[in-house]
Amino acid sequence: MLLRAVRAYNNALQRRPLAVQMISAGIISGGGDVFAQLVLEEGKKPYDPWRTARFFSLAAFFVAPAVSTWFRVLERVHSVNPKLTPLKRVIIDQSTFGPCFNAAFLLILRMTEGNSVENAAKKVKNEWLTIWTNSLKLWPAVQIFNFYLAPLNYRVIIVQVVAFFWNSYISYATQNAPKVSFNFAISLFLIEKII
Repeated sequence: MLLRAVRAYNNALQRRPLAVQMISAGIISGGGDVFAQLVLEEGKKPYDPWRTARFFSLAAFFVAPAVSTWFRVLERVHSVNPKLTPLKRVIIDQSTFGPCFNAAFLLILRMTEGNSVENAAKKVKNEWLTIWTNSLKLWPAVQIFNFYLAPLNYRVIIVQVVAFFWNSYISYATQNAPKVSFNFAISLFLIEKII
């Protein structure tokens, strides 16, 4: 049964890569927000389906197309030593795309919450550095794995699987305490829910 589902996913990914990546990203990101609301924020506020819809939409219509396009651009980056090509891609990814992408994501998220461009930009200015710094604790390792081992068509879904937890952190941090670290959010979950 699982093998059949994997085959169906692979076939769909071959036929319509962007559409499959968009749907997958939306579901995983929306799931990350549900996780943040029901598990990380349990009891603090009632569940907000519109917030989940914002995260789903942002991932489906902004994240997946942007990341998919970016991965195709990075595929053209090569090094004199082929073994160093993935590392070169990670450095370019984390030093250029990462900071810009985080800022754009936060700006769009804040605007979908009903903030004006000016108010959204102020919030991004307060949140961006903490979130980008925390992203450097996670994404370089994910991208090293991605660029060394994953075929191009699977890179977006690999990023989105990891992003389930990252989006939980983003959702929690942007809705509760923007200075909260990624380590703190994961530790909070582990301490309160598992241990």
